[in-house]
Amino acid sequence: MSHPLQTLKTSVRRTLAALGRGPVSAGALAAFRRPDQMVESCSVHMLVSSKTWHAGMLAAASLEHFTGRQWRFFIHEDGSVPAEARAEIARLLPGSRFVPRPEAEERAATLLAAHPRCAANRARHNLFLKFFDTLAFADRDRLLVLDSDVIFFRQPAEILEWTDRGLDTCLYNEDTREKFCIPRAEIEKALPVTLLPRFNSGLVLMPRRAMNLDLAERLLATFEDTAHAPQFFEQTLYALMASTHPGGGAPLPRTYNISWGYWRDPGSICRHYVGDFKHDLLYIEGAPLLLATLLRGRLTGSGN
Repeated sequence: MSHPLQTLKTSVRRTLAALGRGPVSAGALAAFRRPDQMVESCSVHMLVSSKTWHAGMLAAASLEHFTGRQWRFFIHEDGSVPAEARAEIARLLPGSRFVPRPEAEERAATLLAAHPRCAANRARHNLFLKFFDTLAFADRDRLLVLDSDVIFFRQPAEILEWTDRGLDTCLYNEDTREKFCIPRAEIEKALPVTLLPRFNSGLVLMPRRAMNLDLAERLLATFEDTAHAPQFFEQTLYALMASTHPGGGAPLPRTYNISWGYWRDPGSICRHYVGDFKHDLLYIEGAPLLLATLLRGRLTGSGN
């Protein structure tokens, strides 16, 4: 039987999250205006579902607001996003590219024709779409992978520097602990790689040329039947690409925050919401802060 205090906390959390999903996030998205300055050198890729597309729009709005740039968004879906959600995505991000699952199936089949283990594993779990479909549709030499549960709170200077200077390094969100499909020692024994530490694929900046399907095929062929945590195959693939890229790889500062608690760390540039209640926390904390920032900008006529 639940403790009364725990029951109360759960009730309060759910109530605040419902407000965040409803009027608060509706207000934030209504106040959002896309910047005029466009980023042509880089595409942004986000995988969404019927349950996550709405949070993904908050993520996109926060990125564009705090960078002051309009990005080339590719919104990949898992096949569950309804027509009304697609229409809302088109309204909020006009000019963005929504990738329906049937179209992605055709493009991926062509891309992976010579890599049977990649093709077979892509069909096993939707998270593989985040890796293979990003590669299939990326139309620029550089790409930014953004999870739908990342919200920005301040200008991400490192992302703008990477974009504007054309840096060749892979940058990534550093996790609080390591999560690969199989312990790093086994991967490094089987493949010619020293994996970057605590790699998290919630936010990744990567030159397209770093994505090596031959290496992905080798990883999957080696570990597809023995992986301890197959849900982290996609993250491991991105880590493998960044770790073997000739241009090198490095973590973004800790201010690109991943935290398991109720509140973000002070001074966070962004937060990747993780844990059992991550979507509640995103709407309790992230949505109201974004709404307040956008309203302040509208009232004062300022950008960030």
